[in-house]
Amino acid sequence: MSLELLDAHQTDAGIAVTFATDHGVEPLEGTCEEVARLAQVMRQVGALAAVNEHDHVWLEAVTVGRAVVQLGLRPGGQARVRFLRA
Repeated sequence: MSLELLDAHQTDAGIAVTFATDHGVEPLEGTCEEVARLAQVMRQVGALAAVNEHDHVWLEAVTVGRAVVQLGLRPGGQARVRFLRA
């Protein structure tokens, strides 16, 4: 799945981010710590994806507000992401 950051801005509760994916627009709102953790995991998964040839696996699930963002690997050097809503 492709993932592009469309917007990020500060809110009273923390940070709101909006991503565009192959499945549509995915808005998230969480604390600064939650969004920072998501960014950290996204960087790590991106680095692992670059050297992955065969694995197809979920690596991390990061809670951001009421959503859980799952990040993982796909064969051929690709990352994968899934947004789950509570």
